[in-house]
Amino acid sequence: MQNHRETLLQLFDDPSLFNNTSNSVHNLLGSKKVILYGGGRGFTTFSVFVLKQYQLKVHAVLDIKFKAGDTLCGVPAFSPFDFSPTNDEKESAVVVVTVGKMEYHKEIFNSLRQLGFKNIITATDIYEYHLCHNAQAGIGELGFDYYTANKEKILASFDLFKDEQSREIYVRFMQTHMQRKPVKIPADAPELQYFPSDIKLNKGVSRLINCGAYDGDTIRRLNALYGKTEAIVCFEPDLKNFDVLTKYLSSNHNLLAQSVTAFPCGVFSRNTQFRFAGGYGSDCAISDEGESVIQCAALDTVVPGFNPTLINMDVEGAELEALKGAETLIRESKPDLAISVYHLPNHIWDIPLYVDSLKLGYNFSLRNYTSFIMDTVLYSTI
Repeated sequence: MQNHRETLLQLFDDPSLFNNTSNSVHNLLGSKKVILYGGGRGFTTFSVFVLKQYQLKVHAVLDIKFKAGDTLCGVPAFSPFDFSPTNDEKESAVVVVTVGKMEYHKEIFNSLRQLGFKNIITATDIYEYHLCHNAQAGIGELGFDYYTANKEKILASFDLFKDEQSREIYVRFMQTHMQRKPVKIPADAPELQYFPSDIKLNKGVSRLINCGAYDGDTIRRLNALYGKTEAIVCFEPDLKNFDVLTKYLSSNHNLLAQSVTAFPCGVFSRNTQFRFAGGYGSDCAISDEGESVIQCAALDTVVPGFNPTLINMDVEGAELEALKGAETLIRESKPDLAISVYHLPNHIWDIPLYVDSLKLGYNFSLRNYTSFIMDTVLYSTI
């Protein structure tokens, strides 16, 4: 059995690895002409976390769903069957595959090679793609000293995880950030996110608080796995997403739960408002540069006495603050927790340590659903 703690300790011994630039956005894309393959959610994530953050332009987007004259977010869009790259594009352009489902990658790469492209990478090859909202938080600019200053916390959090898979996920997550190079992570099936088959969540799913409900994707998974439950409460601050979510909940509430409630707001440690940056439907987040304003609420003040059995959160970097705003609920009901910990590097150590500091007897596990640090989820159960 691999000694994951020893591997983790070794990361602090060689600061030079932190200065690795081979997988940086500037090295891989730089001033090169960029063409994207994939017009789905991966395109959105890449646009928010790479193109927008690093002010890069895209020459074209390819996807078999496009037809002549199409555009995507103002970028000319083509079917690969109708796209004829120039000789210069074949030799020097970089094609970035943003399609998330890796089982399609072999076929996509083959079709791009047939078009003559010499430089083909995936979005996950670029380290900055995994930074999520770190650029907004300033963490992407911090050096190796950031991790050495937090070494004690990093090790203390690691020691909270007892199963082999959690410890391996933790170490590979830290390798990605401390070596600035994407590292493959053992992943489970995406349809099991928040509802793992190999971790016993002792309180069950009968009364769910779903934070960052998006378009109802988590509720759909819940219903597919468990059928009708007792009560569901959803929080979603993006009004376009909220409209899609509530249409789904309204049309299906009799099949979903005895009681279904949705709030058009985010969750935080207190009741307040923030500027909010949209992400073309997903990857929306609190941002000083946001074009709109959203209401955020502390769960303790909005659903007191709800007695949740499960709280799940994917709230684009506000998870730690949101947990603090739910402390009374957690102390009173001791629900199972399924919390995203990948938006900021420190969340993988600070969030488990915060929950542990409540001294309620929680046990901790990590699972991943993308093979890279995105969609890494902390499960806590008593």
